[in-house]
Amino acid sequence: MSRFRTILVPIDFSEHADAALDRALAIARAGGGRVHLLHAYEIPLGTIPPYGVEIPEAVLTGVRDAAARRLEKAAHKAEGAGVPCEAHLVHAPAASAIVESARALGVDLVVMGTRGLTGLKHVLLGSVAERTVRTAPCPVLTVKPDGPASAGFAKILVPADFSTHAERALALAIELAQESAGEIHLLHAYELPASVTMAYGIAIPQTVWDGVQEAGAARLAELAKRVEKAGVRVVSHLMTAPAADAIADAAAAHRVDLVVIATRGLTGLKHVVLGSVAERTLRIAPCPVLTVRSDDAD
Repeated sequence: MSRFRTILVPIDFSEHADAALDRALAIARAGGGRVHLLHAYEIPLGTIPPYGVEIPEAVLTGVRDAAARRLEKAAHKAEGAGVPCEAHLVHAPAASAIVESARALGVDLVVMGTRGLTGLKHVLLGSVAERTVRTAPCPVLTVKPDGPASAGFAKILVPADFSTHAERALALAIELAQESAGEIHLLHAYELPASVTMAYGIAIPQTVWDGVQEAGAARLAELAKRVEKAGVRVVSHLMTAPAADAIADAAAAHRVDLVVIATRGLTGLKHVVLGSVAERTLRIAPCPVLTVRSDDAD
């Protein structure tokens, strides 16, 4: 993918990180890019409050040396695959180290596993992925250890909530589909808050549901025309379900290779928005998820 030439790969030495590295190397090879490997560790220095017990300097030195050796091994793997590589070892919380490194190195993409090793807090990458997608200055691709390590994506699912945030995700998905000669699956999921009125014994009229469905279908059709105009095959899906669940179900049903989703969406009815839905999607999607942060994200 020529779109992603400089790639940051956070490494915590787990199978999830191994899968992320394999995917990043495939993308870098395909686009003539390079990778930056990053391992962030955090061990409290000085004494442990409130016990007054001091952590020996040898502990920190031992952790740093062991991490450096394992990071060097990962770098050798990248070099053996013919991909230029630089390794970075930092003493800092993982999520902040990833975001700061991505910004300082000017990377185009972060590729990381969605779970990491259990153990000391901040040494692992478990929920760090969710914090990273909220603040990273570039797209973040999260992968699971059981997927193929390929560079292209034949089927790309793009959740659409018709916001400007989702527009940016669709633009990137079109670009990726063009490079891979792939197809795009557009998905709009909606769920009206029936529970609010049911408490009073009042049902939402069927005309409201029909109106929402018709409007959603019409706007999906507009997006589909845009995708087709770009020379990409498109399939549209309209579902009544909470957004993240609909995304995961559609990804599994249509065997997509990638979900491209904005990290923020419309404000308004619960479950119609894509705001924090992106983070839930990371956890439950059966395929890699590429998150695209909106320009005006905090």
